[in-house]
Amino acid sequence: MRRTLDGLYTATALLGAVFIVAIGVLMTAQVVGRELGIQVKGADDLTAWSVVAAGFLPLAHTFRHGGHIRVSLLIEKARGLLRRVLELVVLIMALFFVGYLTWSGFDMVRDSLRFDDLSQGLLVIPIWIPQISIPIGTLVLTIAILDDIVTTLFGGAPSYLNEEKQTNLLQTHID
Repeated sequence: MRRTLDGLYTATALLGAVFIVAIGVLMTAQVVGRELGIQVKGADDLTAWSVVAAGFLPLAHTFRHGGHIRVSLLIEKARGLLRRVLELVVLIMALFFVGYLTWSGFDMVRDSLRFDDLSQGLLVIPIWIPQISIPIGTLVLTIAILDDIVTTLFGGAPSYLNEEKQTNLLQTHID
């Protein structure tokens, strides 16, 4: 199970990286095209959609590696059981908010499908196609948060903590 989940987090991160490369390719094509008098039609739309995908798809991988900003002034001072409880409270709150964002993202895509919404730019495509990266990215982040909740409940440390902080979390007494 661990290998499957880590593979999922890595796969969405790599997909996000593909979109970052696409942004670079599209921008380069626009610059070169402008110098050659060629307009790259739809490049602005594709770039914007790629930015969204590059932002949302790697969320879980970033979370698992401690790349998200955390305000931990109170948690840093806690040890042992209190630290574990505080970490769980924070993870459960994150699960609630990210879960709501996931639900909202899928609702947005469902509405786009239901109303047959099309994009407004030079490339006219069903808008759910570029929108789908939002709920997929947040769904995988929701799974990663659940993963850390289960790990913490069973005595482990959340993935986003480095080794030193994991030792402090697991420590049951004050030195």
